[in-house]
Amino acid sequence: MKKSILLAIMSLCLALPFLIWFRTISWGMPYGLYLYDAGRLLGLVGFILILFQYVFSSKLRIIEKGIGLDVLFSIHRKCGALGLTFVFIHPVLLFLSGVVLGYTPLFPPLKVLGAITLLFLIVAAATAMLQGMLGLKYETWIVIHRVSYIVFALGFIHSIFMGSDFYSRPLRIFWICMMCVYIAVVVYKVWHHFYVKGHPFQIANVSQETHNTWNLYFEGKHLDYVPGQFMIVQLVRKGKVSGPHPFTISSSPTRDRLSICVKSVGDFTSTIGDTRISDRAYIDAPYGMFSFLNHDAPHLVFIAGGIGITPFVSMLRYIYDRKLERNIVLLWGNKTESDIAFREELDHMEREMSTLKIVHVLSEQNDWHGEKGWISAEKLKRYVADFEGSQFFICGPPALMTSVVHILRELKVEKSRIHSERFALR
Repeated sequence: MKKSILLAIMSLCLALPFLIWFRTISWGMPYGLYLYDAGRLLGLVGFILILFQYVFSSKLRIIEKGIGLDVLFSIHRKCGALGLTFVFIHPVLLFLSGVVLGYTPLFPPLKVLGAITLLFLIVAAATAMLQGMLGLKYETWIVIHRVSYIVFALGFIHSIFMGSDFYSRPLRIFWICMMCVYIAVVVYKVWHHFYVKGHPFQIANVSQETHNTWNLYFEGKHLDYVPGQFMIVQLVRKGKVSGPHPFTISSSPTRDRLSICVKSVGDFTSTIGDTRISDRAYIDAPYGMFSFLNHDAPHLVFIAGGIGITPFVSMLRYIYDRKLERNIVLLWGNKTESDIAFREELDHMEREMSTLKIVHVLSEQNDWHGEKGWISAEKLKRYVADFEGSQFFICGPPALMTSVVHILRELKVEKSRIHSERFALR
């Protein structure tokens, strides 16, 4: 599904409450009734926006394919915050309308149910946004997230029985359809969870690539992916299942074994070297749109920083194995020579492929005879011959990606020919 189609569907769903509001509102009413109508409208729109958050986070292939999980999660975060704000203002306006109209608002059980739903949704959103600051373990966060599915269902009950708008037959039918979508998402989430757990992969090999990077090779069911995509991995070591972590697939679909290359930078990744062949892994894949096959062109420019080389290794292996004709420039920033992964293999590819040029840029090695410092506009102009006809792919630390995108835009490269992907699970 394309992003434009997804946004169009969202817009249509959000338009219905506004249409009903315009049909029912009339001028000359007491101000309290305007507050009441505004509260109803915000409640409906906010609830629909939050419902979409469950759809976005379900990782449905039919939606993710063509958009990318990073874009979906970006929409998820922005619309979720907006929807929660609307839902929060909803009871405030209803309460104020009662005060203005001169009656004391009552709190029957179904209204209490709505308050509980709202309170828990706020907790779920806060823990998602402030997980790092609060120091919550992933296991704690995931429990809160899963409970929110049950609590959100209570919101449907509250809206159906307390919402006066639902006496309208068209809206009631629409709301039932929304409930069916929600149930379908929950069923898919449960099925997908057990499907992944029911098809574990075996660790086939563990090898050290550089002083702080490791290759993990997996054997299991055939995975249909394109070079540059990523997967979500849970390792099962000593009977303990790790939390899910996204890693770019470094292998190519042209080769038998699935593999990733992991840099030791955190609590989990620093233990990758301790993984044993007897261990297993649960793999949820593939995800992402970061592949030259999705934006094919005769001229490709790959710009990497550190371990951000992994999607390009996958793409280069694919191009090399398929003997595809592409003019490729790879600019790769590292600190020192010791940080250069896959060096022997990439050097071999460069010798064998006359159309491949690899430029190493080292920032912390004074005796390096090649390019030093950072990937800059000057270096790009030095090695990229065709800015108008090339597709640019960027992967690395966020600061590098932001900087390079800014440089390319200043060099008049169209936004549609600049590709990057920043994946996260929440």
